[in-house]
Amino acid sequence: MTEYLNPGDLLYPRYGMTPGVATRDYVFAGGMALDLETLHRKPEADTIANETKIALAEIEGLLKAAGCGLGDVVKTTCYLSDDSYRKEFWEAYTEVFAPGPFPARTTFVVGIAGDCRVEIDAIAVRPR
Repeated sequence: MTEYLNPGDLLYPRYGMTPGVATRDYVFAGGMALDLETLHRKPEADTIANETKIALAEIEGLLKAAGCGLGDVVKTTCYLSDDSYRKEFWEAYTEVFAPGPFPARTTFVVGIAGDCRVEIDAIAVRPR
């Protein structure tokens, strides 16, 4: 069983993608503060902390649609567009996942679409 998650019928399919996929055992979800109408960073993502929280809120919504929560996340892959954002990103990320335990995490510095500075992928285990 594979379930394609797109709460609120967001515009992702227009761009050939689905923000989340759930299988019997796992949920794969991605989040970023991208306005799907303008394909630019959302205005409320004015700081790295806010952008990180928006990305994680998107992931949380996808997880909820699959019957999970942030506490079910076992692994994240995080992308920053500049290494100078790392400290502010870590602080916001830690705040959202506090008090822990925290998922395994890998962070890369790469180019990100739509002038976004943060993008996050998450893998969660579905509760049985």
